[in-house]
Amino acid sequence: MEGSFACPECGSEVEVRGLAPGRQVRCGFCHRLLEVPFLPRAGDAPWKRRRFARPWWIAWAWRALALIALIVAVAGSWQFLKHQYSSYQERSVNRLLESSRKHEAHGRWGDALVDLDAALQLAGQAGPVILDRLDREQEKRPDLARRDARAILDRLTHDQASLFPLGDWLTLKARAARDPDLESLVRPIQAQFEKAARERVDLDVSGARHAAEVGDMSAALAGCNQIARLLGHLPMHIRPAARDEAEALVKRIVATHGITVDMPKGIFIHGSGTYVSEMLPVLRKTLQAKGYLPNDELSPWSELWSHALYRIRLEVLETQEGNYLSSENRLTRIEAALSLTSNGEIIWQTKPTARSEVPLPKLPAYLASRVATNRSDEFEDLLYQSAREQIDGRFRLALANMPACPSSTTAGTR
Repeated sequence: MEGSFACPECGSEVEVRGLAPGRQVRCGFCHRLLEVPFLPRAGDAPWKRRRFARPWWIAWAWRALALIALIVAVAGSWQFLKHQYSSYQERSVNRLLESSRKHEAHGRWGDALVDLDAALQLAGQAGPVILDRLDREQEKRPDLARRDARAILDRLTHDQASLFPLGDWLTLKARAARDPDLESLVRPIQAQFEKAARERVDLDVSGARHAAEVGDMSAALAGCNQIARLLGHLPMHIRPAARDEAEALVKRIVATHGITVDMPKGIFIHGSGTYVSEMLPVLRKTLQAKGYLPNDELSPWSELWSHALYRIRLEVLETQEGNYLSSENRLTRIEAALSLTSNGEIIWQTKPTARSEVPLPKLPAYLASRVATNRSDEFEDLLYQSAREQIDGRFRLALANMPACPSSTTAGTR
């Protein structure tokens, strides 16, 4: 048997006879002795042994079985969760129905209706199976809604509270318009509301007139403000007369006790915001205590203050003058000129003045060591705050000397 292999030195083919591994032969090209490697003793056989491999369809079959098992598991879990959720909803519906029956037995129609509506809504979300079991409850709902609406209507009709329950009336009207079961009560509710509003307007007009006669102008104005809240809900044929009557009363009140409070004006170092937010509320409170009626932008009668008899002005002058001790930091001086006029004539005026304290009390140590250096905005702010605190206190003391409203004094004497 013959064979051949390549020479590792030159690459030439070396033929050998008798394939005995370990023999040495000489390369015909480079004449190098080479050791014969192991060579197969037989050539390719004319046949091949059959391999028994796994069929291709078995792997696909296992994949299909795994997919089917996964689908079954997911479907089973979904059905289990759906059953649990349905059971939870059914228990919730039953609890709401039981609570509704208890409220109904004790005459609490509103609470009973709320629980019944919640049960019906939850049953509708749960599906037709649970909802079909509540036919009797659904038939009972219109009667329960009407009893609750009638109870509220009766309470509002006989309500004698000092403040008209406008919000409750409007809620009842909106509910009747939205609920089909209350369609038959829409007109009765509207009629009772207009009647109650008309009676309350008449009552408030009488009360405001009596308060004005005895000199309680704040109560009279409060009554007129309440009338303004109801004017838009009165029948159209009586609305103008009611408005004219209330407006005439407000004009009479403003003409004797009304006062217009002007916004602070002047020269400011840090703006007028703090005077508006801090001083004006104190001024308004003092004016009310003295018998004046200051203007209010939120009042429905605010445009009538153009006829006010009195006017008060606050003019502020903020300046920086002088130095703090031997430093370059400037002191703050504030003048608050307050003048009260009647028909353009000054009947009272005052001018409290304040200046930064020297030395500043409770001065932080880290600032005290830097006073003698260059000018500091932070330190000048402290000097400004010192003057502001003083002017606030002196402003309150000055307001204590403000004369009372002459019209209030005259009314009190009568």
